[in-house]
Amino acid sequence: MLAFSAQAEEHYYFSGLPVVASVSRLPQRLADAPTSVTVIDRDMIRNLPIRDLNDVFRLVPGFQTYPNNTEAARVTYHGLTDEEFSPRLQVMVDGRSMYSPAFRNGTNWALIPVAIEDIERIEVVRGTNAVSYGSNAFLGVINIITVDPSVAHGFSVSTSYGNQNVRDYSLRTGGKLGEAGDFRFTYRQQNDDGLRDRYDWTDSYFSRLFDFRADFVLNERDSLQVSAGHVDAVTQRGRLDTATGQSNPGNPIRDFEQSNSYLQFQWRRALSNDSDFQLRYAYSVDKGTEAYVNPNNGAPYIYDPWGAEGSRHEFEAQHNIRLFETARLAWGGSWRQDAVRAQTTLAGQGDVSRDVARILEISSGSRLAGSPATSVCPVRRTAWPDRILLPG
Repeated sequence: MLAFSAQAEEHYYFSGLPVVASVSRLPQRLADAPTSVTVIDRDMIRNLPIRDLNDVFRLVPGFQTYPNNTEAARVTYHGLTDEEFSPRLQVMVDGRSMYSPAFRNGTNWALIPVAIEDIERIEVVRGTNAVSYGSNAFLGVINIITVDPSVAHGFSVSTSYGNQNVRDYSLRTGGKLGEAGDFRFTYRQQNDDGLRDRYDWTDSYFSRLFDFRADFVLNERDSLQVSAGHVDAVTQRGRLDTATGQSNPGNPIRDFEQSNSYLQFQWRRALSNDSDFQLRYAYSVDKGTEAYVNPNNGAPYIYDPWGAEGSRHEFEAQHNIRLFETARLAWGGSWRQDAVRAQTTLAGQGDVSRDVARILEISSGSRLAGSPATSVCPVRRTAWPDRILLPG
């Protein structure tokens, strides 16, 4: 009887229980998370008949998605959204926020720098999580975690063709970098002609992605992750004149060109068996333009509503420590500088920038066999809004 009890207890500790880290920035069992969390793993994503990342979130209860057409793709929770590039969901890839100063600090889903086949898992926190991630987590958090390069060795090529002239290609290669490193490089291209049976619009789409990640084990205590990439996309906008079938002068057919380039370093040091320290630096540049001549009743002028260039520098530090058997602590802070310039929405103002600093402290209980479940308890959080509000 004693042997059976010992086996049962051991199984409790070592069974493969779902673990999430997006709620409190500390790993915890999914059953112990104090809010609703949906986990979408790699196998589930692979079996979905989708081309665009935002379509994955059709699986999440309460989520609505909008495809790329003459307006930008969007993902929202319970139908609450703004105009294009809604800023109410915090979207991250390997810890880096996807909010862009160039797109009014919203998320441009055409520029998410990850191919679907490179996603290890997606953790979706349904409901506000501003305590851990700031004011832009008003509706929730989408945390995209990419595949470790050490399990992506080799070479693969894929292609798909379909109606509406769909022509997609992807290439991925990975391997060793010396004795202590692994790398993964992905190239992906998507093309389609959009809907051609509509009487008043065209909405072709083109996207190209270069993504690189390398992980290094520097010594017994230190590890380094380096990520870099570039995404550019072109979507058609505007309307056709229903009488003539030609481009509508007031809203002409035009290309909306968008791009994102980024670089990120993440360093982690194990201070002890119960403590570690993480430092992250990220830099990104986003650009967009859809300039056209607005006739304006005989007084034409160049109008570029999404013409902007934005940049972001970000430092984030976090220290995790186990205080005693039933409590853990995560604390740290971040500093970020956002800058943007835009010919139409910030005409004559040049570069507009802002510095944002945050302090984070979260304590968490841990659940032991035979003890009641405990959950994350926010202790203190100081945060400023994660947006630059642009006129217009």
